[in-house]
Amino acid sequence: MFWTFVDATQVADRRVVIAGLPGHHLARVLRVRLGERGVAVSHGTEYEIEVAEVGGGRVVGRIVGERPIQGEAGVGITLLQAVLPNPDFDAVIEAGTAVGIERFIAVQAERSVARPAPQRLARWQAIASSAAEQSHRGAVPKIVGPVPLSAALQQAGGARLLVLEPSVSLPLVQAIDGSDRYTIAVGPEGGWTDTELSLMRERGGVAVNLGPRILRARLASVVAAAILVQQR
Repeated sequence: MFWTFVDATQVADRRVVIAGLPGHHLARVLRVRLGERGVAVSHGTEYEIEVAEVGGGRVVGRIVGERPIQGEAGVGITLLQAVLPNPDFDAVIEAGTAVGIERFIAVQAERSVARPAPQRLARWQAIASSAAEQSHRGAVPKIVGPVPLSAALQQAGGARLLVLEPSVSLPLVQAIDGSDRYTIAVGPEGGWTDTELSLMRERGGVAVNLGPRILRARLASVVAAAILVQQR
């Protein structure tokens, strides 16, 4: 069963029209056939569809059932991830989407070595979309940035802020307080600077660790998010 995301304008008269890149992928890459079933997700609803037409890079599905989205975590997670080299940051987006992160904010930290080109944002969003389809999410995560840490904290809003810092003694699980929204801050491979840590403390940030082992930055954020989404 295939899984894809569509805009509300593509749903009408008990039919879903899948065109553009998603339609091309279904028709030319996955080679879906007439009668095959899949799910098209749009604005909080999962439409179960049966393929009625395939051709010209476009797929038309007949709606045979619908339900509210099922694939979203009960807790909202925003990840403030310091920019990493492209392959590592791509891996964070892909795996973080699969475990349930709701929003990614790329942070140009003081110790970030990478300086992503502006067009990289489109690449990150494409990775998130593909990972959301593969993991049967109910929504594609939003990605913004890169921005300075101060701007990222403003965009994160008032969610409980957990700052991953291996040197502290407080385990992540002991900082979970039943909130329905969390922000996780993960630094670059060289870690956050003292100035950055002070800024996050001023914003109510709680420094936590993930145990006695030191994890790569591309893995720490995914592990932390996986722990949080299991709490509700």
